Amino acid sequence: MKRPAIFFDRDNTLIACDGYLGDPSQVILVDGAAAAVARARQLGFATVVVSNQSGVARGMFDEEAVHAVNAKLDVLLLASHPGAVIDRHTFCPYHPDATVSQYKHDSLLRKPKPGMILEAARTLALDLSRSWLVGDAPRDIAAGVAAGCRTVLFQDPALTKSPAAVAEMTVQPEHICSTLKEAIEYIERHPTPPEDEGQHDQTVPDEAQPAPSILPPPARPTSATQPSANIRLLAQPAVPGTGKVDAPPAAVPVAPAPTAPPASARLEQLTDQILQELRRHREQPQHDFSVPKMLAGVVQVIAMGALLLAYFNVENRESALLTAVALQTLTTSLLLMGRK
Repeated sequence: MKRPAIFFDRDNTLIACDGYLGDPSQVILVDGAAAAVARARQLGFATVVVSNQSGVARGMFDEEAVHAVNAKLDVLLLASHPGAVIDRHTFCPYHPDATVSQYKHDSLLRKPKPGMILEAARTLALDLSRSWLVGDAPRDIAAGVAAGCRTVLFQDPALTKSPAAVAEMTVQPEHICSTLKEAIEYIERHPTPPEDEGQHDQTVPDEAQPAPSILPPPARPTSATQPSANIRLLAQPAVPGTGKVDAPPAAVPVAPAPTAPPASARLEQLTDQILQELRRHREQPQHDFSVPKMLAGVVQVIAMGALLLAYFNVENRESALLTAVALQTLTTSLLLMGRK
């Protein structure tokens, strides 16, 4: 099953920055950032940072500087809380008005487009319908909604707003908060989208519910017990138009039908007869000696010798086996003659 994620904007959401930041030494965590990331992971969310970094396109710093700032962010988060781990950093270095030609591009990754969120979802196998985006700017909210996420607009009055944060709001967020702690608490309290809330609590009206089964399922006989044939459950008549019965099923005695003796009784009788025959056979005087039986014993010994010869003599194995079969047949014939 895919897990949900919380997508965090970076600047003025996790770190204090109202412009362009390419110097790791200037990274300062926003109050509550580490606790928010750690709590998100405790709730089962993946944590992903999605950030526009047009400073690369404008030639202010390179992509390595962005990676260095992200690495410093990771260090500060872990230093503040051991559970504050970012699963993935994603940023867009492109801008349609870039001064660096290789980054002059209206990329699908750049917010308010949802490219970075969709890319992270494919890479980490995320469920966007249960995911959230937390950011300080209208473009963050627009990107989250376009990707199918729910959104929280974070506006900390202690932070100087960036130009992107004061832009016109084109898509309304689900919630607006002033602290990251409040953002995570709201997410924790609202795991289900508003349009889905209450659907699982709906009950079917009585008249739409199927009528309850009147007869209970038959009990399965076990090896120790047999099902009783003397009790039968009778259903009471239902009240018209209600689907309900006047009284629970009643147990009414019924005369047992004649049945054949169970198989276990017949088996016991047969076993007794065999034992009686064995006893009588032992009590009668035995006159087992006869010439055919004596010859049968001798021939049996010879047949066993032929089998041993066939086992050790590979060259004449077939003839030895045939001899053993013939001798065994002769032994059987002599035994039958002895019985007669």
